[in-house]
Amino acid sequence: MQAMHILLSRVGAKEAAAAAAKFQGATEGYSGIVLRTVEFKPESIYEVSDGTLAFPWRSKQGSLNAFGTVHGGALSTLADVFTRIHLKAAVPQLNAATISFEISFLSPVFEEKECVCVTRLVGKRDSTVFTDFSLEDGNGSIYARGTHTLSLS
Repeated sequence: MQAMHILLSRVGAKEAAAAAAKFQGATEGYSGIVLRTVEFKPESIYEVSDGTLAFPWRSKQGSLNAFGTVHGGALSTLADVFTRIHLKAAVPQLNAATISFEISFLSPVFEEKECVCVTRLVGKRDSTVFTDFSLEDGNGSIYARGTHTLSLS
């Protein structure tokens, strides 16, 4: 495989919102349904610190499991989608495929909880990009965290 010499640039909220709007408008499948269920709005993305982005969302009835908490699959989907949007904003000309996705569920998220998914592009080696994420609330409570490694093409 030929090495790619693409640099990951710092991404601001404006670029991420544009990438999110494009993604959201083109997605009719499961990911799009989850984003609509949690009332995600691309214009709500904001920068936490240099290059770290926050994607606000709200836990809603449609994302809950039988125990009244947000389903782990929904949390995983949100983390997957938000890290991909962050990466797409940084390198819009390339496509990404997941190599690995790891998530640790730390505590339950109950209905109507306002949360954010905080994403960060950690680094890149050849065509592999490393990201991390946390799903948390405005008080700093972390509900889940993990890493997402992707291959660029």
